[in-house]
Amino acid sequence: MKTRFAFYILGATVLGAAFGHFFPEIGKDIKILGDAFIRLLKMIVIPVIVTTLLVGIAGIGDIKRMGRIGIKTVIWFEVITTAILFIGLAIANIVKPGKGLDLANLPQADLTTIASNTSKVLDGKTLLLNIIPTNIIDVMAKNDLLAVIFFCILFGVALVKLGNESKPFVSMIEIASKASFKLVNMVMMFAPIGVFALMAATIGTYGITLIIPLLKLIGTAYLGLAVVVFGLFSLIALMLRVPIKEIYRMVWDLMIVGASTGSTETVVPQLMQRLEKYGVPKYITSFVIPAGMPLNSDGTTLYLTIAGPFIAQAFGIDMSWQQQLMMVLFFIVTSKGVAAVPSSSMVILLATVTAVGLPPEGVALIIGIDRIIDMARTAVNVFGHVFSCIAVAKWEGVFRKETETVEPSSASA
Repeated sequence: MKTRFAFYILGATVLGAAFGHFFPEIGKDIKILGDAFIRLLKMIVIPVIVTTLLVGIAGIGDIKRMGRIGIKTVIWFEVITTAILFIGLAIANIVKPGKGLDLANLPQADLTTIASNTSKVLDGKTLLLNIIPTNIIDVMAKNDLLAVIFFCILFGVALVKLGNESKPFVSMIEIASKASFKLVNMVMMFAPIGVFALMAATIGTYGITLIIPLLKLIGTAYLGLAVVVFGLFSLIALMLRVPIKEIYRMVWDLMIVGASTGSTETVVPQLMQRLEKYGVPKYITSFVIPAGMPLNSDGTTLYLTIAGPFIAQAFGIDMSWQQQLMMVLFFIVTSKGVAAVPSSSMVILLATVTAVGLPPEGVALIIGIDRIIDMARTAVNVFGHVFSCIAVAKWEGVFRKETETVEPSSASA
């Protein structure tokens, strides 16, 4: 059934693109259906994250152990995302997707909305300070994931300290968590309609002809993402001693769903359940995946270091290695904590290219194809969450220790 649903999503993507091409005005008009679907998804993100985090932290039951898991999780995120940034930079310098591009053939998109959001890309000190919420209801309303996670960790510690007194409350949170997962399944019933409308609106607005002059950038981004999935993650799987084919079979359909919707949130509950069946304890998945949503977007990370040099190449700017290294450092900082910002990858890109002296107009050139590349990078984000959970569980020595090992076919059921 899940495999069939993945193909429904894929079919809706293709049909939506075709519909938007032949009926562009109608395609733009039905965007409201896609927007409604995205709103439904955003509506359930916070309930899923809050309940799963609190259940996971309470399930650990040991504050020292929780701190150890947190440190290992952050170390893993930083090492992997930094490695991916340099992979993207290397590919951009080898392929040179922006070299020889005729800028006259590209439309200039409006940067007004994106530019207004760059104020949310913060410096390191402000970012750390803003992780501490002054009003938990406010940060939940704003989908500020880092602040929400920080509060949940502290609240979870308080629950652990209460011991047996917290059990009735934790039981209620467990019920709320299960209800949140059911709500996700209910919302996902409308995914094919939402995906169809989003693709129709995208193609209806920008047109398929926009893709042609930017095929090299699209191809380079997909090449880089393939290197991450089939190269870097294959190497990681070898190091972790898990068969990469099992991982592919377990999550390929979730990657399709995530790609078609452009949202990792759509597959978080299913991803957690499958990883638990595969041998990752629930308290690991409940902590690592929510934390990884704002901190560990592997696909987005790679795209940024391809898009930055692309803009420089398109405008004939020769960036030195020192400038490129500075750009990477900016991406390391700015890519944290803006997951809730609309078009977050474009916001990060605009803020960074401006900071390193590249023309911001370059971002306007590629807004139209962002949706096409976003599909692939979201799929890679989903794949990255799998390895984050397995790596932390392995590091803790609990992989396949607290749950029974199952065959991949069962895990993907």
